[in-house]
Amino acid sequence: MRATLTKAKHDGVEGEDLASLRDMLLEEMRRVERLTRRVEHILRQGRSQRARPDAKAGLETGTGMASARSSPLDKIKSVISATKDLRLPNGNLSAELVAKLYGISLSQLAVWLGRTKQALSKTPDADSLQGALGRFERIARLRLVTKNDAEFRKWLRMPNNTLGQRTPLELMKAGLWQDMADKVDDMLTGMPT
Repeated sequence: MRATLTKAKHDGVEGEDLASLRDMLLEEMRRVERLTRRVEHILRQGRSQRARPDAKAGLETGTGMASARSSPLDKIKSVISATKDLRLPNGNLSAELVAKLYGISLSQLAVWLGRTKQALSKTPDADSLQGALGRFERIARLRLVTKNDAEFRKWLRMPNNTLGQRTPLELMKAGLWQDMADKVDDMLTGMPT
């Protein structure tokens, strides 16, 4: 667009009308840039809020885990104990332990949670993370039926027919943690998926 205006100026077509249109166009371009920045900001906020549900969205379950929806498996001791290694002595889930189990970097988990790596490193068991990490814990319950953690990580990276040939990690990267947690519950309870 600027090249067209420059060419018109060289061809002697400048005039007041063209100068006025050029100014209007530049102002519109600035307005679009501002709108784009606002949209990006709102999208980042949305990701951050999905990762940090408010108190209304996080329901306490019998396990002390906050999650968006409770699971029928939340009160079964053998299910709960399957993920006790993701908790610190204070009872909170640890982002570092979750990242290690999932075979992803703490930086990647931080992006998914809408946090900085530094914040996650400083307080990996922050109360504000427990709702989001609770969903990761529910997904990790699949270890009840996998041979070991390596098999669990393999499952996370394998395309799945019931997920539209996408991998569980791809869906989790997209923020669909609750959907994956519900799917794992269905798998463990024998419900059709």
